Order: sequence, then structure tokens, then C-alpha cells
Amino acid sequence: MMEMMKMKTGNNNDIRSRSKSRERVSLLGKSNDPIASPPTSGNSTGRLSLRGKENKRRTRTATAKGHPNDGDGTEERVSLLGGSSGQSKRNGKYSARKLSNNKLPWTTTRLMKYMAILVVSASASFLLMRKESKVMHWEEYHYILEPEGSKETRCFEERGRDEKCSCPDPNKGLANDDKKIWKSNHDHMIYQAKNAPEDLDIVFFGDGMIEQLSGTRGLGGEIVDGMESYFERTFTKKNGGKFNAIALGSSGDTGPNLLWHWENGIQQAKLRPKLWFIMVGGNDLYVNKCTDRFVMANVLNVAKRIFEDQPDTKIVIHGITPRKDIPDSKSNDLGHLWNRAQGINLEVRKFIKTHSSRIYFMNVGQTLMQNGNMKGRKFLDPNLIGDGINPTPKGMEKWGDLVLKKLTPIIRGFDMKKHRDQHKPAKKEIQEKEEDGSTQ
Repeated sequence: MMEMMKMKTGNNNDIRSRSKSRERVSLLGKSNDPIASPPTSGNSTGRLSLRGKENKRRTRTATAKGHPNDGDGTEERVSLLGGSSGQSKRNGKYSARKLSNNKLPWTTTRLMKYMAILVVSASASFLLMRKESKVMHWEEYHYILEPEGSKETRCFEERGRDEKCSCPDPNKGLANDDKKIWKSNHDHMIYQAKNAPEDLDIVFFGDGMIEQLSGTRGLGGEIVDGMESYFERTFTKKNGGKFNAIALGSSGDTGPNLLWHWENGIQQAKLRPKLWFIMVGGNDLYVNKCTDRFVMANVLNVAKRIFEDQPDTKIVIHGITPRKDIPDSKSNDLGHLWNRAQGINLEVRKFIKTHSSRIYFMNVGQTLMQNGNMKGRKFLDPNLIGDGINPTPKGMEKWGDLVLKKLTPIIRGFDMKKHRDQHKPAKKEIQEKEEDGSTQ
């Protein structure tokens, strides 16, 4: 009987042990706990499993409460991701810091470091791009500066059948050997350039209007009343002007003529003004009857030579001014050549605006015109342009004052803050007047 009771007791214990083993089966598979393995048979298996389960429970409880395990301090807690998440009490702070770094790599210090690198890179890129924007790669525009075409196709058809096309090569300097007085005027221009003041602000370089600005007309053959004194008080500091300037002009000159002046004395004078003012193109169009693209090339090639020789100098190109198609005509209305001139001015302006930040375009020749009675038509003001080509002294002064006004911000640089401050009082007065009117 005793043996039978022992056998029943043993069987009951085995059944009870197997049922408990089923409860210990993990949802994630076999347990990796070193205490719970290796599995053994009989009661020892149950005791080991229970001990392993109890140790896991204690570990989870201690971790949740923020206390270390009750064991010897070397037990590792199994991570949900399969890795070890337990460290000794001695390395607790290190493990927390390491875990935090693994989860949050973009710390504040690191972000600030990357932001600083980004700001420095952006600033360097901006400065390089800004410097590059002031460099015009003229070789890319050879089709504009050196337009193709035979001598017979450089002029438009309206020149006349009996007249040969005389439009010169826009990329080569050309002297006017037909007139000895032209060479004499050239020598006078070189003398002025060599004796210019050191603190030079502006060099006016161009055709008849520039010569007239300095006080003569017709290559020095005629004195223009009042113009020399006007230039002295307006464009010399010692006589009350804002800037120091010289005027190097030659009546009847084209773009290639100015290139010849430049190559044969003016460049060698080593003038270093803050700004070059170029005025040419009218004779290329009105006298030589060059096509639009050749007139444009004649103008831009002069700017190109100065641009390359003096990389720190600003350049202003003035547009073609209005004049009569036929100088002897009694009518003051502007003809179709003025329409051509406007088209050329527009193309030069677009080219400069798109490709360079230190070349400027100016066109204030409209100040010499008056509105006609017929809509859409323009007329010259006879008080400002007497012979249909050259401005009168009154017209020159009106034009010169407007040029000076436009050149001042270019030379000195435009101060936006000062400009706004000067206009704030005016806006405030207008608002106050509007408020007074509404209250009344």
C-alpha cells in the first residue's frame, strides 16, 4: 500500500510539474534566461523554472522602481529588442547616457555646430557669386561684339543705291584720316587725360555731345557760349561741384573712332576714375546707316575695352539721343530712325541688365523732346535742339543737370535707409493732411 501511495504521489507531482511548465512557455519562444536553463527532468526542473520566473519578476519590479536587482549586481536584463539593457550599479549613469545618445544623436551642441557650418558655407558662396556676377565673360558674346556680315550688308537699305556702305568693323579702332582737325582734337584729348586731377571721379568719353559739354563744337573749331563755365562749376570741386570730371569728346565719332582714341593715347594716360561715362552710337546709326546689331556692337566694344582694362571702375553707357532724320528739315518731328534708335537702346539696356552689375545704362535724351499734338508722335524742342542734331546751351545744361542727378547715387552708392528717412516726413505730412480733411 505504501508503495502504491508513493507511485500515485509521484504521478501527481509529474502532472503538476508539466502543467506549470506549460504556463512558463514564453510568447516569444524559449527562454534565454541562464537561470532557467538547461532544462532537467523531475522536480528539479520545476524548481529551477520557478526560481527563474521569480528572478525575472524581481528584475522587472526593481527596474520599474529604479532600484538594482537583489542579486549579485552582474545579472543582465533581456531587452525587448534582443540586446542587453542591464548594467551594474557602478556603470548605471554611463549606460543611461549611452542609451540617450543612441536614441537622440541630434543634440543641441551638434545642431549648433552644423548650423554654424551651414551659415559659413552660405556666406562664402554668396560672396563668391557676388564677385562672379561682376565679371562679364565677353568671349561668350562674340556674336554680338563681332557680328558677321560683309561690308555690303552692314548698312540698312535706306542708305541709297548710289552710296556705298561705310559701316566699319566694330571690333577695330579706326582713325578719321580725312580731317586733319580730327587728329588735332585727338591730341587735345590726350593732353587733357594726362593732366587730369588725381582724385578723378568721372571721365566723359564720347562724340559731339561730350565735346560740347567741355565747351567746344566741331572738333574744337567753335566755342559754345557758357558751356565751359557751366562744366567748371558743375563738374569740378574747386568751383563748387560735387565731383571732379573731364570731358573727352570728338564730334562725328563712331564706336571704332573711340576705340582708336583709346588705343592711341587715352589708355596710356592711365586714368583711374570712379566712373566712365560713354556716349556713342548716334553717328553709327544716323550718318553711317549701320544696321541695329552693328550699332549695338560699336557701342559695346568701347565698353568692353574699358571694362577689361579697369576691373574696379564703374561704367555708364548713355543711349542714343533723339535727332532729326534729315537735319535740314524744317519740321521738328522725329522720324523712323528714332524708332530704330529706341530699339537699339532697349537691346543694349537688356544686355547690360542681364550680364553685368558694374555697367549701367542711362537714357535721359528724352529731356530734349516735347510731346506733339498727335497722339503717339514725338517732336524735338527747338529751344533745346536748335539745328536738329546738337543741343543748345540751354538744352545741354538741362541734360547735364539730369545726368549729374542720375550719376550721384551710382558713384556714391545708394543708401536705402537714408532715402527712406528723407521721405518719411513727407509721407507723414500727407497722412496728417488726409486725416485733417476727413475730420472736417
